[in-house]
Amino acid sequence: MRMQRGWDIRNDLGLKYSAQAHRNRRGFTLVEIMACIAIVAIMAISIIRARNQSDDAKVVSVANTARLLNDIACMVYETTGSWPADVSNSTLPPEMKPYLSNNVFDDDTPMNGRWDWNGPTTSISNLIGIALRFNPTSTANHQLLVRLDELIDDGDLHTGSCRKIVKDGSLFYVMSVATK
Repeated sequence: MRMQRGWDIRNDLGLKYSAQAHRNRRGFTLVEIMACIAIVAIMAISIIRARNQSDDAKVVSVANTARLLNDIACMVYETTGSWPADVSNSTLPPEMKPYLSNNVFDDDTPMNGRWDWNGPTTSISNLIGIALRFNPTSTANHQLLVRLDELIDDGDLHTGSCRKIVKDGSLFYVMSVATK
């Protein structure tokens, strides 16, 4: 068996292998590093866009449900002459049940809060309206609440017909009923 310079025993097994070429290559080329950086950047941008789209979908879903609940409350008022009664947290008022095919009060909202109807006798700032209740306050995503407020109201959680209220360790995002 004859050994040529730059070849080893693996050549006899049908594997073309240059020991010298292997010794000279010690790292990645600049092109390979740039290609890896570009791939990682594209993946990061894709993940950020997907997350933002997911957050936008959550906010739009909650806003649409709030508008629906507002419309139902206004229909109850127009039909009966009074607002639905204040009920316990996460409970659909009986006056609103005929207007909903499914009870959105049974489950968490896409923003992890629970729906709460604040009728005329509510203790939450005496506002008649729909509230998102977060208990404890740390479960609320404040950036999403601001985006929701921008969609429904004025974009400021402390002013307008929609407000952030903290009471007894819970955060309420209260949306006053908008009469037509």
